[in-house]
Order: sequence, then C-alpha cells, then structure tokens
Amino acid sequence: MTLLEIVSQHRGTEDVFRGYDKQAGVCLLCEALFDTLEEAAAKYRLDLKKLLADLETAAAVRS
Repeated sequence: MTLLEIVSQHRGTEDVFRGYDKQAGVCLLCEALFDTLEEAAAKYRLDLKKLLADLETAAAVRS
C-alpha cells in the first residue's frame, strides 16, 4: 500500500508518519505520499518492522 492509501483508510496513522519525519529527514507525507510503505522505509532508512508495528497499533486504536 502507498502512504496515501494507508492514511486514507486509517486516519490515526498520520501521527505515526509525522513521528518518523525527523528520522527520515523529510516530511514523509509530503515527499513519499505515493511510495509504498516498503519503498519509503528503504529510501529513508527506516526500520520497516517497527514502522509497521506502530502503524498497526495506531490503526487498531482509531478503528
């Protein structure tokens, strides 16, 4: 899924992406909105497993 699809379907995940902006060095939702989660994690050297776990937690809380 792209970051746009994730945020569109699970609004609470926006805060998670914002929390990773500093580590990525960019605004993820500005620069990687159309990238898949895997592409964005690789491009910005983010821990994909941790990011996914954080997103799943946020999505579950807001559902």
